[in-house]
Amino acid sequence: MYERLKDKSKMPTLEEFVVHIGKLKEAYKKIVEFLSKEVNSENILKFDAHSRCWKINFYIKKEYVCDIIAEKDAFMIVTRLSEENIQKIMQDDILQYTKECIDNSPFRHRGWIEYRILSLEHLKDVEKILWVRTSGKQKSNSLK
Repeated sequence: MYERLKDKSKMPTLEEFVVHIGKLKEAYKKIVEFLSKEVNSENILKFDAHSRCWKINFYIKKEYVCDIIAEKDAFMIVTRLSEENIQKIMQDDILQYTKECIDNSPFRHRGWIEYRILSLEHLKDVEKILWVRTSGKQKSNSLK
C-alpha cells in the first residue's frame, strides 16, 4: 500500500523522490521548507539499510533531526524524542491520529517515532514534533 523506493542500485533524483510521494508532494514541500527555514537544517539523500529504502536525512550541524521516507502517495517522518518530549507533545493539542502514531510506533520504547503523513491536516502536528525535537538548536526566533 505504501510502496517505498527500494532499488538500492538506482539512486533516485530529488524530482523522482517527490514524484513518488504523489498527491502529497505539496505537504512534503511544506515540511522541507519548515525544516530548512524554521530550524535551519541541512539534508542528504541516502539509502537506509534498516528500512531498506531511500530517504532524506535532515540534520543540524551533523546532529540528527529526522528522516523523510517517500512512499506511494504518502511519506513518513521518522525521528527520535526523549520520553519527556514525547509526554510534552502528547499533552499538547494534537490530533488523535498523531497520538496513535506515537503510541503505535514500533520502537516507541526507544524514543523512535514514525509518523505517516496522509493529508495536509497532519502538517501542524508534525511541525510541533519537529520543533520539540530541535528546540534549542534552531536559529529562527519564530515559535510555532
